[in-house]
Amino acid sequence: MWSITSAAKEKFRKCHLLPIHESDEDWERALQEAEEEGEDLIGRLKVELEEVKQELVQVVPSWFIPYVENGTLNQPTLPKDVREDYLQWMNESSKEFEQVLDAAFEHTQQALPFLSPAVQDVFMESLHDATIERMVRDEDTLHLYVNTDGGFSTKSLIHFSFEGVTSEETDTPIEIGQWLIYDELQKTDDGFAFRVLFECPDAEWTITAKHIDAEYFYRPKLYTRLRDEEKLEGTSLAEYAAMLNPEYRYWFITPDVECVITSLTENIAIENGSIELGQTEFVVTFGNNRYSYPLSQFNPIQFVYTDVYEDPYAHFNEPVPEDELEAAALGDNLELQARAWNTMYANSRELKDIINRVLGKIEITDENEMMISVMVSHFYTEGILTEAMVNKFRTVID
Repeated sequence: MWSITSAAKEKFRKCHLLPIHESDEDWERALQEAEEEGEDLIGRLKVELEEVKQELVQVVPSWFIPYVENGTLNQPTLPKDVREDYLQWMNESSKEFEQVLDAAFEHTQQALPFLSPAVQDVFMESLHDATIERMVRDEDTLHLYVNTDGGFSTKSLIHFSFEGVTSEETDTPIEIGQWLIYDELQKTDDGFAFRVLFECPDAEWTITAKHIDAEYFYRPKLYTRLRDEEKLEGTSLAEYAAMLNPEYRYWFITPDVECVITSLTENIAIENGSIELGQTEFVVTFGNNRYSYPLSQFNPIQFVYTDVYEDPYAHFNEPVPEDELEAAALGDNLELQARAWNTMYANSRELKDIINRVLGKIEITDENEMMISVMVSHFYTEGILTEAMVNKFRTVID
């Protein structure tokens, strides 16, 4: 029996159609910010409620419906006891869906020992927010290429091989580019079953096969650095190849072909084919086939992969000297700032005096709110915050 289903996902979505402010303090802050920015917060919230009204009345308990109908469920005039009950109802739906995901995780963990180390490595990291890049069917084998650029895996491209496919079930056609949201793997009597829930568009896809294998690739560290520095577009394929580590192995993998790169000198050479760069497109010849890609849509650099992982952000973990921490944490150099906060996070007890001094000088903004919340919660758990800092950051402490 499957844990993740389209029905469970849809129920969770509907239960969270209308988030509301959780406390009087949240309302006061939101109203003050709206007034300062000249925003009609009350009017906007009325529109938001109206947009989800029809779906919301299908799932909320009956005692909330009058507040949906009169438009006060997400307004500051909502009675406090109703607000607390509504928040409790939302929290219970979250816990229910968390149990669904936990069960799916357990099923996956139980199935993994029967599969190869490569497959186990893939599932050690989340596939959430990955996208389908390519699907190839070869007799009873399905090759599924998953791009994780928008996701949470260090692996950039994953190639699943579902061998001996016995069935595929889906409630809507699967498309290239669809976002993978949740997944579950199960061991069956004669093989394995893999279920995926997608968004954009929504879909549920279940594949049953006798065996599953996988291989995966990484983008070179150079790619991430050039992307973050917004230099990818100004770098040619030849320049890029010249900067890669010649001791590594590389592949050129497009939505149509997977080729071994045999040389990085001058024009990149691929096994059993060639890459031709033009003014408006580049063409990959592989065997007897030719595939063209408009340069307006594709950068050939994005198709270069390796099997060696290098952490592109390892330098952010280099510690900042203690006498430079405060200035670095409060300064404008973003890289140095990140290193300073990482240093304080890793050595919070030893650096508690500096941490409290830095926190006393910093103010929460839209840009740093998430980072400050994570850091302050950690420092609070470590027990190193002064009473003044606990009071100052009370709203972001978990």
